[in-house]
Amino acid sequence: MRWQTLPSGVPASTEWSHSGIALDREGNLFWAHPGGGAVLVRRALDGGVEQIEVPLLEIHGISYDPRRGGALWLADPGFKPRPPDYDVEAREGRGGRLDLRTREFTALSRPSHPAYAKDPWRPTSIAVDGPAVFVADGYGASLVHLYGDRGHERTIDGSESGLPFACPHGLVITETDRGRELVVADRGNRRLVTFGLDGTYHGTFTHPGLRSPTCLAVRERELIVTDLDGALTAVDLETGALRHIIPFPAAGKRDGWPNARRGGTLSRPDLVEGTLNSPHGVAAGPDGSIYLTEYVIGGREVRLTP
Repeated sequence: MRWQTLPSGVPASTEWSHSGIALDREGNLFWAHPGGGAVLVRRALDGGVEQIEVPLLEIHGISYDPRRGGALWLADPGFKPRPPDYDVEAREGRGGRLDLRTREFTALSRPSHPAYAKDPWRPTSIAVDGPAVFVADGYGASLVHLYGDRGHERTIDGSESGLPFACPHGLVITETDRGRELVVADRGNRRLVTFGLDGTYHGTFTHPGLRSPTCLAVRERELIVTDLDGALTAVDLETGALRHIIPFPAAGKRDGWPNARRGGTLSRPDLVEGTLNSPHGVAAGPDGSIYLTEYVIGGREVRLTP
């Protein structure tokens, strides 16, 4: 695939980007401002970049919902390292819907689950199918929550698979001969777990080529998976065959990964075209293109075209 590094929209930022990415039906591209608090939009018509302010600390998960004029579902885990020393700013996590017509953000209620008597809510990803809204709490209690018309309705902890979730980081809705399903990138357990939209467990996929599955997108009959250790992976939704679109880098992780430690100071590493450092968010376009972000100081947004 042809590699294109996209202009960042925030040149030379020293903020540590932890962004998702999404594409709407018109080809407009959405990702997070590295400093948090805003969504960046690259307009399909002229390539210009605009900024939408949102009341969130870190825009981690981004998914597009075409209903009612278009919206973004945003997941904010509630913490962000800040330069110059990258000490963490923290507050309560949030998830919700940004209406793209009115620019109004509507937050979901915190899940009514006993885990949050002691654990913070730290949403990482949201997937939507009609009135069903699934929220992954990857960085808090390692749970996936289902919201419906009555608010929070059900919690999935992964135990039906024989193993509780360990950082259910990314979510996506797929459609196969089995019908519509929810796929969870269970990063800490190095696996993909599939559920019916009612929360019923359907199956687990593991493979030596999955080291740290992070975020998910659907491209035709393939599940596209970013692997935080440095690979971009495709899994055939019917056969389960796995291939690496971009393989893991040959070099091991440097001191300070995903950044670089120079003289005791964290800084942006030297990023090489064609090699991934720490791929994070992912989206797929109707032409087969893949868009991804990297978890690194300053961020990096890449488009891969067939």
